[in-house]
Amino acid sequence: MARPLGRRNLLMWSAATLALAGCADVNYLAPTADVAGKFDAAAPGRDTSPEARMWWRAFRDPQLDQLIAAGNARNLTLQQAIAAIDEAQASVASVNGNDLPQVQASAGAQRALSADAAASGGAITTSTYITPSFSWLLDIFGANRNARKAAAAQLDAAYLSADVARLTIESSIAAAYVNLRYFQESIALTNRSIASRKRSLELTQTQFNLGSASKLDVLQADQLVAEGEATLPAYETGFDQSLAQLAMLTAQRSADLRTRLTRSAPQPSARFKPSVGVPADVVRDRPDVRMAERNYAAAAYGVGVAKAAFYPSVSLSGSITPLHVSSPGKSSISYWAIGPAINLPIFTGGQNMANLKASESRAVQARLGWEQSVLKAISEVESGLAAYNRDGRNIAAQQRLVSISKETTELSRSSYEIGEGTFINVLDSERAYLAAQQSLATAVRQQATDYVTLSVAAAGGTAR
Repeated sequence: MARPLGRRNLLMWSAATLALAGCADVNYLAPTADVAGKFDAAAPGRDTSPEARMWWRAFRDPQLDQLIAAGNARNLTLQQAIAAIDEAQASVASVNGNDLPQVQASAGAQRALSADAAASGGAITTSTYITPSFSWLLDIFGANRNARKAAAAQLDAAYLSADVARLTIESSIAAAYVNLRYFQESIALTNRSIASRKRSLELTQTQFNLGSASKLDVLQADQLVAEGEATLPAYETGFDQSLAQLAMLTAQRSADLRTRLTRSAPQPSARFKPSVGVPADVVRDRPDVRMAERNYAAAAYGVGVAKAAFYPSVSLSGSITPLHVSSPGKSSISYWAIGPAINLPIFTGGQNMANLKASESRAVQARLGWEQSVLKAISEVESGLAAYNRDGRNIAAQQRLVSISKETTELSRSSYEIGEGTFINVLDSERAYLAAQQSLATAVRQQATDYVTLSVAAAGGTAR
């Protein structure tokens, strides 16, 4: 026969409960990254002002500014990430609500007439009731306390996920715009070269008619024109594809963007250096690294939730029911009840242990994910510095090559026109000149691309 807890036993149970209350708590400490004091390659300093965060402003290109503003306002991937914040906020509110008493109410009415009462001419009995009740799950062992902390960490991660999405969209728009201007420049260079080659063809045809040039010279001049025309479709395709990508990233119509972007403009070139600093700056500011840390925190607090399942759950509940009976000889009566309840997890078929192991595994995975994000961040910056630091030297060399090729082309053409040179020299110099110009355009694109890549990798903006 079950016996109620006596006063002494109740006090002993309460003391044991309080002693166990902190057993499921998680003493989480954010991990620290063991990184070098500086990057292997020379790195520009870091500007921490809010204005510097808008790294694309270094290009001083109003069209790019407008595109990135449109992407931040309208991109659907970014909107999805922002919508996920609302979900995380709702989860926090839901978990916080578990700490508050839950209050319910029920009501009812009934009219009754028994067979005996009907036979004897008795009256119909009417009864009504309303029952307010409450229940309160006491968070003695920290299950909901850890759940609250986990939900808060997940909310932080949702905000940071939106930051990652925003940075990704901005870099994708900038890269697509850099490519679009590169293809536009390549089309212009090729068209100018084709026009020059057509003039050479006309000159060669005239000289052939006068007997001072051979049929082979005419065919070679025509071949040079055809070579230029054959390269145009690839550049035009690249331009259209870049335009389509910008339309997708900014949620706009390609036709509207074409009207704005078809007008020729210089290739983007950053006026300032990217803001990098030291490895610790990158680890501190990169949203993906910070998001990984918040995910690790949420997983760690999840272990606390799983541990709390091994301890009793205690709740307090109560209700009161006033019952009004409308019948001769009967009056209203009331019922009430209040008291604690304890649920002991004596046997769960191994579920609690399995849940604990699973939560511990998730925490380990999250910790490794954070460590991987740190390694990735440092590697991306190191690679970006290695490329960006050499871009200026490459452009200078390409500019010198263009200057030499231009002079060589002019001399070979003038020599051929006065009969002192061969047409093969004209052909070779024309090809070399266009190739040098294309190489310079490629180098300018690469420098702009490397600037974007490094700025995003360092998550630092620009250093003025």
